[in-house]
Amino acid sequence: MTNRTDAGGWTGRLAVMSIAAAIAVSVIYLPQPMLSKLASSLGVGTGTASIIATAVQVGYAAGIFFLVPLSERVQPRRQITVQTIVLFVALVATAIVPGVIGVALGFLAIGLVANIAQLVIPAAGKLAPEGRKGATTSALVGALLCGIFGGRVVSSVLVDVIGWRWVLVVFAILVALTLPALRWALRKDVPLGAAKAAYGPLLWSTLRLVWTNSTLVQSAVMQFFAFATFNSIWTVMTLHLTGAPFHWTVLQAGLFGLIGLAAGIVTPLTGRLIDRHGALPIVGAFLALLVVATLATVFDPTVIWLFGISTFLLTWANQSMQAANQNRVLVATPDASAQANTLFMVFVFLGGSFGAFMGPLAFGIGGMRAVAIQGVVFTVISLVGWVLARTVSRRRERVAAPAS
Repeated sequence: MTNRTDAGGWTGRLAVMSIAAAIAVSVIYLPQPMLSKLASSLGVGTGTASIIATAVQVGYAAGIFFLVPLSERVQPRRQITVQTIVLFVALVATAIVPGVIGVALGFLAIGLVANIAQLVIPAAGKLAPEGRKGATTSALVGALLCGIFGGRVVSSVLVDVIGWRWVLVVFAILVALTLPALRWALRKDVPLGAAKAAYGPLLWSTLRLVWTNSTLVQSAVMQFFAFATFNSIWTVMTLHLTGAPFHWTVLQAGLFGLIGLAAGIVTPLTGRLIDRHGALPIVGAFLALLVVATLATVFDPTVIWLFGISTFLLTWANQSMQAANQNRVLVATPDASAQANTLFMVFVFLGGSFGAFMGPLAFGIGGMRAVAIQGVVFTVISLVGWVLARTVSRRRERVAAPAS
């Protein structure tokens, strides 16, 4: 009976954490569906406006590196409270500042403190009941995808009605509203891995994981290129759908994000596969799907129903792959999970920044087909990384077999 009660209580707390994480991460993707509106409002071309989408991803990666390791010495509940308040202020301030440089700097600041989900995920991993850690990670990663695309849909609906500046104010209010519930969900203290470490040595010990943790490096490199593929395609999605041959409105293009939202809903199912079969085989399966889906996008960008299926599959594959890779990293580094998660997500969002930069460049050269070809190259590099990781894993298993 106790186990059932604990499981039920955890389900409610996980739901709260998932909603809060989804809302927090949604703000770093707001520039993508509003790119054409930002460009016209600020009096610049879409290529110049795309620096806003890149700046927020760079800020997110920097925030993960400099702020997330603090959760090894500060209770996540306290750190999340401070960052949520600062994120609210940054959103409101960005809604006021003039000029493309001011807005880009504002979004850089938003990205810097919006990494609340990356504080929640390792904390939830430590608090989750035994046997549900993979499912917990997968549920939170799926929630992030719902936030990414839910935010796209909401902002696309609102931007024509109230303008992009008021959209930021609306999301600032949503961020503030999550704080009381999130503090309730994280009411139990989380074991701190480096509570007495000074900040400088903490950052250095985080960097040292690159040399001492091969599992982290393998997963991070694979996900770098997978997320670059995902982000390059979705960054230019509104430009693709509002141009020839579709000529959709920004609202219609934003509603296309429902495909990504559907992928986010099914992503938590991956958690059961991870717990049953292990993370690395699941990474390989979804990476293979990502390669196939991206390759299909090379041929179907002007056939909307086929393009929609390909986009759903590549989105689902990327996010499921991330859930498996992230779980692999956290399990391999139980004593420094926040630090390991820090480096992993820095790689992920550096990959996202790379994709946000490369996507518009490729789109300017050859439209969505060129972006997809670029994505195929990225996914093949990621696949080579998986093959190497699998080879190392099997070698370790053979070495360990006689000892057992």
